[in-house]
Amino acid sequence: MTYRFGPFALDGVGYRLTREGVEIPLSPKLIDLLLHLLQRPGALVTKDELLTAIWPDVTVTENALTRAVSEVRQALEDAPGAPAYIQTVARRGYRFIGQVVADTAAAPATVGAGRAGATGFIPLARARETSSLDAFRELTEGRLQLESLDAAGVPAAIEHFARAIQLDPRYALAHVGLANARFWRYELSREHNVPDTDALAAAIADARLAIELDPHLAEAHATLAFLLVSAARFPEAQRAAARAVELEPGYWGHYFRLGHASWGEARLQALGTALELYPDFAFAHFEIAMVWIARGRLDQAEAVLREGLVVLERQVGRRERFPASGLHWMLALVRLARGDRDEAVRQLEAETATGGDRLYAREFDMASLNALGAVALGAGDRAEAVRRYQAALALDPAHARARVGLALATGSAEHLARAREAVDTLARGPRGQETTLLRAMLLAARGGADEALDLLSGLIAEAPAGFTGWTIPIEPLLAPVRALPKYRALAAALAARAA
Repeated sequence: MTYRFGPFALDGVGYRLTREGVEIPLSPKLIDLLLHLLQRPGALVTKDELLTAIWPDVTVTENALTRAVSEVRQALEDAPGAPAYIQTVARRGYRFIGQVVADTAAAPATVGAGRAGATGFIPLARARETSSLDAFRELTEGRLQLESLDAAGVPAAIEHFARAIQLDPRYALAHVGLANARFWRYELSREHNVPDTDALAAAIADARLAIELDPHLAEAHATLAFLLVSAARFPEAQRAAARAVELEPGYWGHYFRLGHASWGEARLQALGTALELYPDFAFAHFEIAMVWIARGRLDQAEAVLREGLVVLERQVGRRERFPASGLHWMLALVRLARGDRDEAVRQLEAETATGGDRLYAREFDMASLNALGAVALGAGDRAEAVRRYQAALALDPAHARARVGLALATGSAEHLARAREAVDTLARGPRGQETTLLRAMLLAARGGADEALDLLSGLIAEAPAGFTGWTIPIEPLLAPVRALPKYRALAAALAARAA
């Protein structure tokens, strides 16, 4: 029998491994090892089983097995950190995760769950499919709930995907759907001082299980990439997104996930491709503008955001897939940083007027109310600032940013104490960047601009590669920091990170 996977073929009779017809030298022991894995695709093969099968009459250590697996991986050009073929299961053994086709001249033998056809090729069953019509229906209903980005539909989506999995536990697409739905649950909480990190961890586990069930399911790798960004695991996220693009290079969503996981020029290129493939995805303009803001190119950021708003205008009155929030808010902060207070207020009011029940609407409603409070504070209208910050706190009474704004607007020792308490609560969670920004805002607004700049410079210097601090050039309450001559060094560091 010959086993075919990717560009490789392993002849089990002739004991030959070839790549596109060219033989790759491997010792008989290594051929035995690879054959043993190929004959059990998708299954965990323990170390003890391999040691017994490959060295039946010789006592060898696990080091011999480790070296043998390493040599086979080198022959296959398979990276241990991002394997396409041989996956290590820590402390237990190995699993062949590539798609295998068994070519036999014999009658209908079976490999895995596949059946032989007239040609003698036996494709393995794909876990992305299901024979259950009810499971397929549950998957479809769950997807419709998610793609509307209606926050109220998230619990129902979770139930639909869970029922699909109950009906067919090996349905990889249903596990991907559940990962996305649980991620949306996390996203609904991400602006809280203590976000629902358990939901994020569960979502990541769901995506990994989908990949285990079907290693060639691009959507599973892309979903994992998206989730890992929220867990601040950027290199791993980029690898997962790149794998999705490799598996399915024509789908815009994989390029969006790759752009989301990347920064600087890599993000611009990936999101540019996403927009070429799907021009109506307005939110891509938001993520592109982030790069230009970090580079200090507010003119370019504004142009990109206005392009995105044109897309949104085309969608008014229609129920769209993946509607975007936040474009008005970001454009408002750009205009405010460029000195146009009136246009900033109009854009912020537009953001609060168009949010509705979309997934990120409440988050950007709060962000816009906080920004309107900052605009009023900058104009010396403390009463209006208090009104705006109290409106934000009506949406989330513990929200740290609104608490900071209200403390600055009132000058009250009581409100200042509550603001510090909220920031301290935030600091105990996963949002350290936001904590530093808020502490810098408090310092800057209370006459400590130099100290605030030192705090922000330390944040950028210590942060791993990525988009940490991208809002600094447009944060309204950091305007005193940006007026300092030595701010230019911080701006240059931000721009270099986004290059």
